[in-house]
Amino acid sequence: MRLIDTHFHLDFYREHCYWYNQINAMKQYTLCVTNSPEVYCACKKMYSETRYVKFALGYNPQVCSEIVLNRKMFLSELSKTKYIGEVGLDFSSKHIGTKRKQVDAFEFICQNVADSNKVLTVHSRNAEKEVFDIMARNGIKRAIIHWYTGDLENMQKFIRAGYYFSVNANMCTTSKGKHIISEIPLDKILVESDGPFTKVRTHKYSPINLQDIYSTLAATTGVQDIANIIYENFNCLLAF
Repeated sequence: MRLIDTHFHLDFYREHCYWYNQINAMKQYTLCVTNSPEVYCACKKMYSETRYVKFALGYNPQVCSEIVLNRKMFLSELSKTKYIGEVGLDFSSKHIGTKRKQVDAFEFICQNVADSNKVLTVHSRNAEKEVFDIMARNGIKRAIIHWYTGDLENMQKFIRAGYYFSVNANMCTTSKGKHIISEIPLDKILVESDGPFTKVRTHKYSPINLQDIYSTLAATTGVQDIANIIYENFNCLLAF
């Protein structure tokens, strides 16, 4: 089926070795995002990248209060991957206290990846305008907007910039999520699990549920050929 998961947290699974092997056995293209350069390095040390498992160099804005971005390590690892994520901004009430630190870190990341044509997977909760402005100012060309929850005005800015949107099962269960999905052009839609932070049929996501996300998205969009569309979209993103 050539299924693709563009946003998955392998290191948050207790049985990460088991799921690493299962993803490869099931031949599911999976982008494993990380929350810091240190986690990225640990994952790369523990696991080889394969045709189906890739690791992204990240710095999640939600860890900003606990972990200072190791800029030296980020730069030293930058040439070793084409994927950057999870990165971005989170101005929700829980994380607004680190707003300045988040902005400084995301600006640094965008400045240093802008000319390298990396693929970013971007968090933008309650900070859609600021995320777009930083990305636009630094000329970011290839990006996946992860689990978008913002307004349609800012969403149109991301669309006009040519960015992609990754959709998960949770988005298909709410009226707002469904409305956002309906506004994504078919040639800009991708699938993510955001496992283990989502549920499929009330159960925590695991890679055996990836087909279920595709089926749910097909029902939500009314597009039965959604798997082939997403496969072509991802290939277009990589070939950009």
